[in-house]
Amino acid sequence: MTKKHPVFDYLSCVSCGICAQACPVSALGMRREGRSGKYRNVFPELVTGGCIGCGQCARACPMDVIDMEEDA
Repeated sequence: MTKKHPVFDYLSCVSCGICAQACPVSALGMRREGRSGKYRNVFPELVTGGCIGCGQCARACPMDVIDMEEDA
C-alpha cells in the first residue's frame, strides 16, 4: 500500500484549523504566513514525518481544499 500525504490549496484555505484538530496524531500545526488565503494569515503545516496518511484532515476540511497525494 502506498503512503499518502496531504496537499493544501492555500489560496482557498479559510484558516479555520479544523484539519489540524481532526488529525489523530497531531501531524498538522498552524503556521503564520504573509499574504495568502482568503481570510487570515494562518495556514496548516505538515509536521515532517508525523503524518500517517489517514486522510482525516481532508475529510474534515469544510472547504474541501486538502487532497491526499501519494508519496514520491
